[in-house]
Amino acid sequence: RRERERDTTMPSPPEEATQPKTDSGSGQTSERDTTQQPPPPPPQSQPPPPQPQTYPPVMGFPGYNQPPYPNYPNAPYNHQQYAYAQAPPAAYYGSAYPGQQNPVYQRPAPSGFFRGILTGLIVLVVLLCISTTITWLVLRPQVPVFSVNNFSVSNFNVTGPVFSAQWTANLTVENPNTKLRGYFDRVQGFVYHQNAIAEDESLSMAFFQPVYVETKKSVSIGETFTAGEKEQPKLPSWVVEEMKKERDTGTVSFDLRMVVWVTFKTDGWSARERGLKVFCGKLKVAFEGASGNGAVLLPKPLPCVVYV
Repeated sequence: RRERERDTTMPSPPEEATQPKTDSGSGQTSERDTTQQPPPPPPQSQPPPPQPQTYPPVMGFPGYNQPPYPNYPNAPYNHQQYAYAQAPPAAYYGSAYPGQQNPVYQRPAPSGFFRGILTGLIVLVVLLCISTTITWLVLRPQVPVFSVNNFSVSNFNVTGPVFSAQWTANLTVENPNTKLRGYFDRVQGFVYHQNAIAEDESLSMAFFQPVYVETKKSVSIGETFTAGEKEQPKLPSWVVEEMKKERDTGTVSFDLRMVVWVTFKTDGWSARERGLKVFCGKLKVAFEGASGNGAVLLPKPLPCVVYV
């Protein structure tokens, strides 16, 4: 213990003993100074070490970075290389797109094209309506007038095995227009019993001759209808029975129906062909006794109804 205290209380050597001694006045260094090594050269500046590159976290593992996989020096040209040891992981939900491919965004079809088509159609309809209105205001087209002047029957026979008869119809066609001329290209007439409605219940059919009617003029047309010919379809039995009952009273009522195709024209303008339906009803034929001849007693022309 005393030795330990002696060691701790021993004074340190003076600072002068640790320093090298030099000869005063001679200017030369001592032998210790001559053997001292020269100071090392200052260290050269070196570039800072590269900073580690950070990578985005792998999908499904937030905050996790993986170091890049070293590129092989002999990798083939245009070879797809991944920055990972293996291909990038698939998406957490569902299937992922192939490597280095982006999903293609399909743009919806432009709606401006369809709006343009719809706008064009609306404009076209409006222009047609305007032109039709102007034409109607300028030309003032009117429907032609049909009236029956004479309607007679001959050889009317409902008692034989085959129904037969012959009708003669005379009509007047009037054009009330002041600027439009009428071209009646086709006039088709049908004779019906007054209770018949269907097309296969007609008694006879015939075509009138085409006519041309000037403005504010009228033209007479006439045609003969014949029933009982071989090419005509068979008449329903109930129609024959109805005419038998009426014939016993001395009168039988018929209807004359026509389908007319007419074109109105003026200087520098022509309308398209229009179809008209003409109905001349209540043609009550009075027979002369037991003969098969009769006619409609008309004190004045009987107007017909025209449907456009």
